[in-house]
Amino acid sequence: MPDRDGLTAFQRGLAAQQAGRVHEAIGWYQKSVGHNPELAPAHFNLAQLLRERGDTADAAVHFGRAAELRPEAADAWLNLGAMQERLGDFGEATRSYGRAIESSPEGAVGYYNLGNARLGAGDWSGAAGAFRRAVALDPNAADAQWNLSMALLAQWQLDEGWAQYEWRWKKQQLDPASRADAPIWRGEPLTGKHLVVWREQGLGDELLFATCLPDLIADGVSLTLIATPRLTTMLRRAFPAVTVVPDPGTTRLALPADARPIDYHIPLGSLPRLLRTSRERFPARSAFLIADATPAAKWQARLATLPAGPRIGICWRSGLMTDDRRRFYSSLTDWGSLFALGDCQWINLQYDDCEPELVEAERRFGVRIHRWSGEDLRNDLETVVALMAQLDAVVTAPTLVSAFAGGLGLPTWQPNLGSDWTAFSEPTSPWFPTLRVIPRHAPDTWQDTLGRVAAELGGALA
Repeated sequence: MPDRDGLTAFQRGLAAQQAGRVHEAIGWYQKSVGHNPELAPAHFNLAQLLRERGDTADAAVHFGRAAELRPEAADAWLNLGAMQERLGDFGEATRSYGRAIESSPEGAVGYYNLGNARLGAGDWSGAAGAFRRAVALDPNAADAQWNLSMALLAQWQLDEGWAQYEWRWKKQQLDPASRADAPIWRGEPLTGKHLVVWREQGLGDELLFATCLPDLIADGVSLTLIATPRLTTMLRRAFPAVTVVPDPGTTRLALPADARPIDYHIPLGSLPRLLRTSRERFPARSAFLIADATPAAKWQARLATLPAGPRIGICWRSGLMTDDRRRFYSSLTDWGSLFALGDCQWINLQYDDCEPELVEAERRFGVRIHRWSGEDLRNDLETVVALMAQLDAVVTAPTLVSAFAGGLGLPTWQPNLGSDWTAFSEPTSPWFPTLRVIPRHAPDTWQDTLGRVAAELGGALA
């Protein structure tokens, strides 16, 4: 028979949870499972609150217990899998999602989550298969349709992959055609026409897809790029034949009053569907970003005061860190093998508040990581590019810093979880020929992966 004290504690926990008293509810649920370890709802509710509090490991334990007690309940397996993904255990997450699918074989969510776990593990083929099953069960599942695009592109299945990539608009519930009265460009001849290309997605994606712009520059074509304001001046230097204007943030395309009428327009991320249709259509261009002379001179003078040795820029994570994103990035404490390389001058490129991490790394590894107070590496992107232009190499997570390094033509090493589709599963980025991609594959740790980076960097410096 169920333990009466366990049931009473569960009911009190439920009442506290419904009243928004989370800490109290957690205490009652813990008492409930202490009295009655077989009470699956108490484990499940406790796990939900622990997850919301950020206690991922403990949440996984209780979701796992709830799933064991009620193996036919798909929700418990789905939540367990999500916690295992957060913990970076994609193998276990895959198994948990498999159990959810056994419990609910006609549910698209199980296949969608399974696809995501396989994406995280770099299993592109397996991910594509799971996403195909998800969209077969629910053709309107925009997230699954969109993620299918990445799994396909990573395998060089460009025709279908770029077509699926357009699902990003349904995912955002937006219609790109509504941005202007002119039609979207779908490959029509452009001689004598005015084409407006407009920004979308993040800054790194903006630079990545901007590498397609030279394909459009030809005699008789008037090309305008609506860009993120912080990137406008550097994109003007990079592409002097293109009219670059800052995005005013309006829902309709807004050009200067004296601009000629728009004949066609296209979102920047849709250019590859027309211009990057095969491996051969990724030209091996050299650097296209050019640092502004004034901040470049300032950084040149500053760095000249450093001791001799190669100047290596470092960026180890995104500035947007959530529980779901944390697994994609290393910690600076994993970088010991790199800091063991002799005579290097390490330059911080991390663009958020990271001073405690830098201080701890310096203490732990006995190195100096150079940084300058008063510099805004998040918003003053011209100074970031000017600084990076003075460096010899960069080691960075897949962030905007990676795109800057590739655009500058710097020798760059990018450790990642193995789930970055933009590398197309190749060791060198087709977009940025000087960027080496070093994926982390199970059972490797971040320290193992960064050890491979250190070996390659050390060889290159030698």
